[in-house]
Formats: sequence, C-alpha cells, structure tokens
Amino acid sequence: MTQCPVSGLSVTEKDHWSFEHRQGNYTRKYSLIGNDIIHVQELADHDITPEHLYAADFSSLVAEENLTGNPVFVLMDCAPVTGLEFSYKREFTNLLTAQEFALRLIVLYNIEPSVRLQFEMLQSLATDKLPVIIAGSYEEGVQAILDFKSGNVTGTKADAGTDQAFRNAFLGEVSRMIMLRQFDTQGMVPPENHASYPYFQILDLIRHDMKALEDEHQQNVERIEQEFRVLLASKNSLLDEQVEQGKKNEQRFREEESALLSRIATQEIEATRISTANAEKNAALRSLCEMIETLDLDPASREKVSTQCASLFETSDKAALVNTELTETDSVFLSRLQKKHPNLNQRELRISLMIKLDYHSRDIARSLGLSTRGIESIRYRLHKKIGLDKHNSLKTYLTNLAAESL
Repeated sequence: MTQCPVSGLSVTEKDHWSFEHRQGNYTRKYSLIGNDIIHVQELADHDITPEHLYAADFSSLVAEENLTGNPVFVLMDCAPVTGLEFSYKREFTNLLTAQEFALRLIVLYNIEPSVRLQFEMLQSLATDKLPVIIAGSYEEGVQAILDFKSGNVTGTKADAGTDQAFRNAFLGEVSRMIMLRQFDTQGMVPPENHASYPYFQILDLIRHDMKALEDEHQQNVERIEQEFRVLLASKNSLLDEQVEQGKKNEQRFREEESALLSRIATQEIEATRISTANAEKNAALRSLCEMIETLDLDPASREKVSTQCASLFETSDKAALVNTELTETDSVFLSRLQKKHPNLNQRELRISLMIKLDYHSRDIARSLGLSTRGIESIRYRLHKKIGLDKHNSLKTYLTNLAAESL
C-alpha cells in the first residue's frame, strides 16, 4: 500500500478497479486516497475523447468500501483528454444533479487547453452543495480537497461585476440551455456599456428562440401522441369489431353445423325407413315367389317365373347394399348371408359385405355418413344377431361364409 505524497494518507488500489475501455484504447483506473477521496485516472499514451463518465463505478466503489452516507470527494486526472463527447457531458451533468451518494466536491486537474472550455462549462453547472474546482496539478487538486474538508476554502466564484464573473455567467447560461434545456430564466447580465453586453443580448435571443422551438417540439410531441392515441383507439375498435364478427361467424358455423347434423340425422332416419320398407317388400316378394313355387305350373313356366322373381328381389337389393357395382362373388355372398340370417336389415347386410371386403370401420363410417363409434356399435350388434360368442371374430366368420359360397 502506497501513500499520497501530498496528504500522507494511504492509497488503496485493487486490480478490479482498473477497466480497459473497449473503444478508446485506454484504461480507467480508480484508487482510494484515505477513506473518502476517489482518485480517477485516464491512462493512455495518446489523446482521448471519452464517451462516458461511468458514474455508476463511483457508486459501486462507495458501496464496496462501505462509504454509503459518508462524505465522498472525487479527484479526476484529465491529462490525456483532448475532447468530450456529448454523452460524457450529459453524464457529468447528471452526476452534479442526481446526488446518488454523498458526493461533496469534484476536483479536475491536468486539463488540456483544447478541452478546458468544455470543462469550465460543466463547472458552471455546479452548485453550492456540490462545487467543482479546476486545479493545475495532482498536488493542487489534493490540497484543494484538504482545504475544503478543513473549511479553509478560497473563493471559487469570481467577484461580482468582474470580467471573469460575466464570463462565468455566460458559460452558465449556455450550459443550462444545452445540458439542462432551461430557457425560462436569465442570470447575471452586464451593464450596457460593458464589452460583453452584446453577447448576452445575442444569448437572450437564442434563449427565446430555443424556448419557442422547445415549445413547438413539445406541441408536436403532444399532437403526435394524440394522433397515436386516436389511431390506437381506431385500431382497437376495428380489432374489437373483427373479434365480435369472428364470434358471430363461429356461432353461425356452429348453427350451420348443427343444422347439417340434424339434416344428416333426418336423412339417416329416412334412409332407414326406406331400407326397412324395401326389406318388408322383399320379404313379401319372397313369400309371393314361394307361393308361386307351390302352384301347379308346367316346368318351363315355373322356371321362368322363379327366375323373374329372383331377379326382382335379389339383384336390385344387392346393388343397393354398396355404392358400387357388385361382383358375382359379392352377390352370392349376400344371398347366402341373407338366407342364413334373415333378421339382418339392409344396412347390416351392406356393412357385413364391407367388413368381408376388409374395409376399416373408419372407411365404412365415411362411406355411410356415420361416425366410427356408430359403426363399432353396429358391428357389436351384428356380432350378437349372427350368434357369435365373444371369442369369435366377425370378420373371420364372414370370410369363412364367403368361402363356403364358392
């Protein structure tokens, strides 16, 4: 641990208190003189124009050293700095006005002539609660802090009415307009016979114009915000209408779906009625043909009548069982199934044929306009009506029956 050559206080340095600047190719180094003076150095072998003050680093160091609430002083070495970016000046201004920790004094030293005016403009924003002193060297900077702490402070403000006082007032006016955007107040003004008076007149004109521009800008912002609110309300209203229309469409689709399902159910009932009527007519036709068989007719007439009857109640009915042309094998199978199980209706015969043809329940349901669960229920009833026990497969039974028909 080293000692400050001016104050004799110990100097604390830590590795993580040094930061490589990513863009400016320089290093910022912090150290603590005694327990309350933060020393900041910009280390570089070339001129630099810093973009940021990194005031948050001050707060971190204060917190790390448990200095929160205690008076803190900042000593800044500005040796390699030859220019300041606006973002740096804005952050310096924020440091003067925010007061995030108990900062009591800022001392700047080793300021190059090319950047001195910019630092003096920042100095003009200082207040009595947080003054800014510009010193020539490290030794002068440390001594200024020691004097400030002891209360032995020489005047940092120029005497009223002097050229330096008017210069400082001019810098303060400009800084407040640029950095704080304050256009309403006017500070010290020299007498009309003073050489700087015309400059203050020009500054006053600039302040009024900038105030007008600021007001115009604010009005434009408010107008744009109002237009945006109106546009947003319009879009929200349109969106609400679209959502409401979507709900109405959804309700209409549900109603149409319900109507279609109801219509399908009605048609299904009608189809069942027609199928039942056809079955009854076929049964009557079969009985009629059986009665004709018992009549005393010559063999040729009997054969002719029997053939005609068979074609009436078999061919048309078999073709109606599926929506495709029946093969001869299918017709034989249906005839045998109907004779063996006369209690099966037209739909059950049709489904039996499709099961025998290895149609999946899903495909059968799609062909007949029924649900897959409905087809499974019909298959279950077929299983019982045919008289199969639970260990026998309906598909196997129908396949074997078709084989017997060959």
